[in-house]
Amino acid sequence: MNTQPKMMKHHVCIAVGINQYQYLQPLNYAQKDAEAIYKFWVDDAGFPQDKSLLITDNSPQVSRMSTYPSQENILDWVESFCKEQLSHEDVLWFFFSGYGFSKEGQDYLLPIDGNPAQLETTGIPIQKLFDNLKAAPTDKILVLLDINRSQGSHAGESVGTQTVELARQLQIPTILSCQPDELSRETSALRQGFFTSALLEGLKAGETSTLDQLIQFLEVRLPELTEQHIRPKQNPVCAVYPANKRLQALLPENRQVASVSSSNGMREMNMATVEPYQNGNVPVSEDPLKVSTSLNRGNGDLGTQTNEPAPKEDLSSNSATSVPQTNPESPAHSTEDTMTDSSFLQRLILWSGATALVLLLGVFLTNKPIFIGQKTAKSSIETATVVPASKPTSAPVTTETAPPPQTPPTADQLLIQSKLLLKDTSASGFSRAIFVARQIPDGDQKFKEAQADIEQWSQTILDIAEGRAQSQNLQGAVDALKLLPDANPAIYKQGQQQLEQWNAQLDLLNNNQGILSQAKALIKPDQASSYSNAIAQAEQIPADQPGYSEAQKLINQWGNEIWEIAQSRAQKKQYTNAIEAAELVPQNASAYPAAQKAIPDWKTKAKQKK
Repeated sequence: MNTQPKMMKHHVCIAVGINQYQYLQPLNYAQKDAEAIYKFWVDDAGFPQDKSLLITDNSPQVSRMSTYPSQENILDWVESFCKEQLSHEDVLWFFFSGYGFSKEGQDYLLPIDGNPAQLETTGIPIQKLFDNLKAAPTDKILVLLDINRSQGSHAGESVGTQTVELARQLQIPTILSCQPDELSRETSALRQGFFTSALLEGLKAGETSTLDQLIQFLEVRLPELTEQHIRPKQNPVCAVYPANKRLQALLPENRQVASVSSSNGMREMNMATVEPYQNGNVPVSEDPLKVSTSLNRGNGDLGTQTNEPAPKEDLSSNSATSVPQTNPESPAHSTEDTMTDSSFLQRLILWSGATALVLLLGVFLTNKPIFIGQKTAKSSIETATVVPASKPTSAPVTTETAPPPQTPPTADQLLIQSKLLLKDTSASGFSRAIFVARQIPDGDQKFKEAQADIEQWSQTILDIAEGRAQSQNLQGAVDALKLLPDANPAIYKQGQQQLEQWNAQLDLLNNNQGILSQAKALIKPDQASSYSNAIAQAEQIPADQPGYSEAQKLINQWGNEIWEIAQSRAQKKQYTNAIEAAELVPQNASAYPAAQKAIPDWKTKAKQKK
């Protein structure tokens, strides 16, 4: 008998919201978005506060560590949470509200110190963020990204395309605030972004216990909300692979809000709809940016689903978006916010009467010849179910006509179908297009056109891979090349040669990432020697190997933190300890000149103190 205690499940969350960008026009409500989401998680959903992190322009320190939304802090906190805070059964929510950009097919979130002109070095690559999330011991993760806000010349026209592709490849459920060709907007009427407002409305109304229900709610409510405020439509992008992850429940079981019955427009659970998701083979749209399903509501948490009834909680009074209808500025909710017993009874009577009328109409149309006295050739079959025969009659012999054989698609149809697959301009899209175009036989008059397209699309996959490699995304480059088919021998051979080189570099990168991970593990807060040991570990990475630039950034960061420790000691008049710390600042750290300048002064003060 196993007496080992069952591992406790926790809900862990990170909310990031940035207003005061250093290189862009400030946003108005991104910080409020993150604060509202964080407040819901902690106050309403019951997430433990010690496992809930808020990162904004002025969020407080946590365990004496800064939560300022810089590039290094955001990446460090995400990596720390994934490696140290999560277990196999835990659930992680990640929310970001702020600017997002795309360059050469690569998506970036912009931290507060991010420069759109230097995205590769100052932005947060979506690839890196997702790699950190994928490294977590749990697969119960939901990413919510309110990005693509910029309308200026820096705006990435296709931001979100790579994000959806990565969500599919790494199987990390992800919801984006708008389509790549749309803008994610905020409004002073709601004092929030439209996406966050709709998201909180769905969560607080208790109508979205499962991920699929949240997706259905957002797909309807978000464009509706933007239209109500006379703004261009905003449609969310929902990438959830495999499809059965849509059954995941969202919140802790004891925090689910009981749903109102079908009188307010909610549907009852239909098991015929649920089963395909449980089998994992539900049809999914070929376009990853237009995902829709028909699953209904359940309850539980993001990792498991339960049939136990959830306790009722009235969260509507705390909703930031569900405003009483007497407020002329609030979006109309009709009776979804409040509903009396009498209105429920009225609706029930109306629904029952309408259902009966539809059934009677169906019976009449099905048996119309009987009611109006017409004769039909099928009377021996159709009337037998309505008018009982006085004595048995033999059934007429009928001959079944075989369905006509399916006509294979023409070359023109194949070319059109292949080009429709290029909408998301991803490596996988071009690979699928090549597969379709290769079905055109060499004797067809469209064969040469298809071969020209195949050559161009093969070269495009190779270009996408090379672009990723140039932006230090070796794993993304390798993943793209693996999608390159052998349709064009010359390009395929070039791709295989490049793949061999990048795989070798990727092995070096993984090894060097291991070195950096070991270096980070050596650090102990307020212990200058631990930072010095970590620097020595990071210096093992040669300048000609991948990972060197990241190592140099960490060395500079750790050198500056040693300098801060030295200054702290000097302020406490611990000059000898301050000198010891300052001497550990490496020469290639930006704080090195200041440390060298302070050492003689501190030596003098140390002698005077004696």
